[in-house]
Parts: sequence; C-alpha cells; structure tokens
Amino acid sequence: MEWFYENNGQQIGPVSREEMLRLIMQQRIRPETLVWTASFGSSWRPAAGSGLVSPLTGLLRFSAGIPEHWAWVVLVGPWLMQRATLLILNWRHVADIQRLNTLSLVGLMSLVLFLTAFMLDRNAIRESGAKPPGFWWWLFLPGYFWKRRRIVRSGTTLFLVSVMMLTFNVAENIQQWPQIQKNIQILQHKQVSSHPASGADEQREEL
Repeated sequence: MEWFYENNGQQIGPVSREEMLRLIMQQRIRPETLVWTASFGSSWRPAAGSGLVSPLTGLLRFSAGIPEHWAWVVLVGPWLMQRATLLILNWRHVADIQRLNTLSLVGLMSLVLFLTAFMLDRNAIRESGAKPPGFWWWLFLPGYFWKRRRIVRSGTTLFLVSVMMLTFNVAENIQQWPQIQKNIQILQHKQVSSHPASGADEQREEL
C-alpha cells in the first residue's frame, strides 16, 4: 500500500507503510501531519487518525506491525531440539560416551539456531522504525522479552513463558547435578585414555 504525507505544504510520496513508520519514529511525521492512502478516498487525514499512530500518545501501533514468530523460535526452538534429542537417546538406550558427542553437536546447532533467530527478531523490530533491545540481552532472555514488550507494546506471553522456562531449567539442573558431574568425569576419563603416550612420557621423565 502506498502512502503520501504533507510537508510544509508539499505532497511527498508515494512511500511504503514501513517508510511511514520510520518517519514517525524519527518525528518527521507528527500525529497532526496530514497523510493519504487509497483507502481514504479523496480526503486527507491526520496521522493520528490514519491507523499509523495513536491519537493519545503519538506512538506507533507496534502490535499490528511486528511479527513474533522469530521471538518464539528464540524462546522454544533450541529447547525443543535438545528435548527431542534427549528423548531419542533415551529411547535408543545410547551409551553415555556416545550421548555426550551427540549432545555436543546438537548444542552447537541449537546455538546457531538461537543466535540466528535472535538477530532476525531484532532486525524485525529495527525495520519497524524502533530501536531493539541490546544484543547482550541474549544472555538473559526474560530481560530481553521484558524490554521487547515495552518497545513493541505486546508480547506479555513471551515474557511470562521465558520466566517459566528459566525457572524450570534452573530447577531441573539442580536436580540433575549428580548426573552432570558423572558426565564430566566420563568426559575427563575419555580424554585421559585417548592420550596414553603422554602419560607414559611423564612416567619416564619422573624416572
């Protein structure tokens, strides 16, 4: 859909809706600025009454313009990958040593998926004309989704689910800590056994 807007008595356009949103965020289009699109017929309307901005606050209606699918991928995509992998390993009764190798590979793939979706979600916010939360919020997702909700004025469910998942993961890690220690010991033993020559060299040096 093409838009036009008035600037110092001159008609500017056509421009896309995305460009209009950027101009609003830059305050080059104010709530009282006259705008026009084909659905208005022959009349021009203030931006505050065009559906682009709120008549009360002059802020963008982000909830209608920014998708949440990448945010959901950030939140549940890696978690689902890891859960599915654990279920398959348990079902096939994979040995602990082989399990560690598989989980390491899946962990790397999950990280790539997470960071890709995270950057795409931030880019979607940026393209709407808003400034996304900082990059380092990926280290603490509830904080990221809290700031995201304040920016886009939607996404409460994302924030609440992120808090619940964090709580669940922390409780689960505490419960599984003995098994985690066992896996670390297995990995250390595997590394030592894979370098027997170095151990023999050390014994010869001591003699």
